[in-house]
Amino acid sequence: MVRRTLLPVWKSHHRVQALDADLMSLAKVSAVCNYFQESAGQHADHLGVGYASLLSRGLVWILSRLRIQIDAYPILGEEILLETWPAGTDGLLALRSFTISRTNGHKIMKGNSAWLVVEKETKKPFRDIMGLLKDIPVNPRLSLENLEIPRLKPAEGLTKTETITARYSDLDANAHVNNNRFIEWMADAFDAEWYRSRRIHDMVIHFMNELHAGDSIEILRVQTGKDLWQVEGHNAGNNQAVFRGQVLFTDYA
Repeated sequence: MVRRTLLPVWKSHHRVQALDADLMSLAKVSAVCNYFQESAGQHADHLGVGYASLLSRGLVWILSRLRIQIDAYPILGEEILLETWPAGTDGLLALRSFTISRTNGHKIMKGNSAWLVVEKETKKPFRDIMGLLKDIPVNPRLSLENLEIPRLKPAEGLTKTETITARYSDLDANAHVNNNRFIEWMADAFDAEWYRSRRIHDMVIHFMNELHAGDSIEILRVQTGKDLWQVEGHNAGNNQAVFRGQVLFTDYA
């Protein structure tokens, strides 16, 4: 039997659609992160460790942390090339990096992510992550693109911006709030006028606990440095941190 060749890097093209763009006709950060997760899922399927494969073993992928650095934003209607690849492990975490380029080859974004595999019923982490990924191709030539994802500590002096109740459209196939919603809610901690003159240059987010339909989340923020903010989401029912994020802004001209 001929053995299938596994692609070490997955390439996908995405066009910025109307729903992906903001009031300045630039791609939203949440849309870009959605492109990445879509491509990551496709590559995992190709490598034999995708959603269906893991689910057959009672396991699921959970995104634990994400970082993205943005030098320029694609505009409405623009086509971009996303490249993603497995980037090794860190304890029980599987790392996956990505870059985004314009069609002329100019690189405008790069990011890294950390994923847990958990037992679907018990939510316990799957411990043999090395065994699960033993046949996955490595990418030493791309190691310079791998970003470190810093650990974020709880911030002091947080101010609440709003309270949101999770609803049907916020949920994913695991019946809890989709992680991309948290990215949207973090971006929404700053009003629309803010984004007429500022852009997110560097974003880090930790996904810490699940949120279900009917649960309410308080969105809080505090400025921690020049153009640097920490944004957190706390479960209004038990004050448990649901997500913790950090955003560095740059002026937009």
